Amino acid sequence: MEVVREVVRGAEGAVQERLMETQRSITALINTAYVERLNATFRARLAPLVRRTRAGVHKQATLEAGMWLIGTCYNFVWVHRSLRQERASEEPPARKWIERTPAQAAGLTDHRWTLEELMSFVVMPARIPKRRGRRPKWLLEAVRAA
Repeated sequence: MEVVREVVRGAEGAVQERLMETQRSITALINTAYVERLNATFRARLAPLVRRTRAGVHKQATLEAGMWLIGTCYNFVWVHRSLRQERASEEPPARKWIERTPAQAAGLTDHRWTLEELMSFVVMPARIPKRRGRRPKWLLEAVRAA
């Protein structure tokens, strides 16, 4: 038995270049464990993604909003044990480790966000959705008056 690694999409050189950028190692390998861990987190935190559930989703937008929330909490709010760093000071600190989130490890933020901070962060939509259906009477009257 052996594991055969081959590039299915894209060029081999481009994949190696990207691996060097992200993992900074010549011996870096593609590993699906990170994606599988994230999938397991989504399934554990979102009831509609559990295999046998009674909590079905009636609208796709509801599931997407939940996935965005879980994904953002995963990166900005929840610390990951594999990303912690040992303190460099010589005097004994209260804690031996500096806990970090993936966003801190990637240099996107300098602190662990609170859920309140995350929920109050304003994000502009990529595009403003088109109005559907009939316009209200008051809007039609305002357009006629102008």
